[in-house]
Amino acid sequence: MDAILISENALRTPADAGGDLLETVKSVKARLQLANLETAVQACSSLTNEKAFLDVAVLGQFKSGKSSLLNAVAGLDLLPVGVVPVTAVVTRLVAGPSLLAKVTHLDGNADVVAPERIAEFVTEAMNPGNRRNVAFVDVETPALRDWPTLRLVDTPGLGSTFGHNTQATTDWLPNVAAALVVVSAERPLSEDDRRLIGDVRGLTPRVWVIVSKIDLLDAEQQAEVIAFLQCRLREIFASEVPLIPFSARRDPSYWVGRFSEEVIGPLVEDPVRERKGVFTHKVRGLAAACIDYLKIAQQSAIRVTVDRERLRTAILDETVREAVINDELILASKSVCAGFSRVVWPHFENLIYPIQKRLVEDLRTDMQGWRGHLGRQSDRYEVWIRDRLTAELAKVTTTGAPLARQLVDNAETRFRRIVEGFRDRLGRNVTQALNLSLSPLSWEVRAPSVVVPDPSFSRTFDISWGMLWWAIPMPLFGWLFRRHFLGMVPWEVDKNIRRLNSDWYEAVEVAVNNLRGQALTWVQAELATLGQLLDHQTDEMPAIEDAIRRLEAGLFLSSSH
Repeated sequence: MDAILISENALRTPADAGGDLLETVKSVKARLQLANLETAVQACSSLTNEKAFLDVAVLGQFKSGKSSLLNAVAGLDLLPVGVVPVTAVVTRLVAGPSLLAKVTHLDGNADVVAPERIAEFVTEAMNPGNRRNVAFVDVETPALRDWPTLRLVDTPGLGSTFGHNTQATTDWLPNVAAALVVVSAERPLSEDDRRLIGDVRGLTPRVWVIVSKIDLLDAEQQAEVIAFLQCRLREIFASEVPLIPFSARRDPSYWVGRFSEEVIGPLVEDPVRERKGVFTHKVRGLAAACIDYLKIAQQSAIRVTVDRERLRTAILDETVREAVINDELILASKSVCAGFSRVVWPHFENLIYPIQKRLVEDLRTDMQGWRGHLGRQSDRYEVWIRDRLTAELAKVTTTGAPLARQLVDNAETRFRRIVEGFRDRLGRNVTQALNLSLSPLSWEVRAPSVVVPDPSFSRTFDISWGMLWWAIPMPLFGWLFRRHFLGMVPWEVDKNIRRLNSDWYEAVEVAVNNLRGQALTWVQAELATLGQLLDHQTDEMPAIEDAIRRLEAGLFLSSSH
């Protein structure tokens, strides 16, 4: 247990308490192999860099007005907005000498692009399923020059049919330094909104609720909605949650001024204080989780071997066995994949005939102007069908993608429910056996990408007419070959949509299995952690108690800071 110990001068003053507490947490985490704390540790570590931005994340359900809010605040019309879920990739806005956009891909490569091209990379319509493999987009703008320490983060809307969009936001949550939860005045404070506010309050002390689209209500209705929200938030969280109305449409200069004064002002007034406050908030949560784990190790260490085995059996009982959880995950994945034919294929099948009819009619019209020998017209047909069918399939993919994504999202929901049930049972066992509690830890999911397949096309004829075209007089026999062209169109449409459906199924199955593997890995790590904690021997007691004492001292000093 020597790795847990830190020097006697580690916790010197309240000003140093947060950083020293983080170092203690890192030592305990490394010694106990608490892999589930890694994401939170990294988020805390990033705040120790004084040159790093304070991330002000704009969060909320899709169509709540997040992008419109940021466009109004930045005084630019850069971020795309729409009546359907639009934002698919995290977009970050910072101060800069000139307007510039940089796209960073998942492989780490980055490209500078024209700002007007942002929509090509961040919207679901132009980057369906994140086919471009974009990690995030950074935008520099002189409009934010008065806020050089902040980075405004536009996140994909939660709760849309695009599961990968929701995951892009949940993956980003640990990085939040300040959170703006946007709720629409049309549908204030849904269950998802309440859950989101609760989640971010555990990550940062700076949380505001922004009531968007307030212009849709008259003065009396505005007062009624604000009063309702204030009352409900107070009931739910037993404390005041700052609440600010906003409109990007009516009198935006007034609302932006109020927003800047009440939200941005406190953040930029003393960035050092803000950074310390957020850092302390995050690291205290980490320390509390470490103490919970250490107390389990402490209780195990005071027992003799026989009692320790009984304790292990009581905590790691049949209800939390890896094999049991794996069986539940497998059944859930099979159930989700079995729903593909009921959900996705009917949608694709209904599109086949309209596309066939439209393309046949268009081809019949276009061929009236075609001239030349058979080889030339055959080549022209192949170019025509490839271009037209590619465009049609792009539309099909766009309309079908939400259904396939919903299946992946459903799989994640089911897996998360299984993982949370496992963690609840494990926590209950710990409480019953040791009268201790486990700090809540969530399964951090990495959303798998689902690659949309490209269409394939058949040759117009099975033989090459490059050498025989001269033997076929098109004025006499052209109608026969044009009829052949028209007859191939329905077959090409049917074949490609069926292939698209099949490839979508395979892509969904791969993504679901990827999620299942992540869930099982998390369960295995948690069981391994508890197993190691329950193996600690009596001679390790002094080191465990010393680590607990130092963490508790760090918590005390950080609370007085």
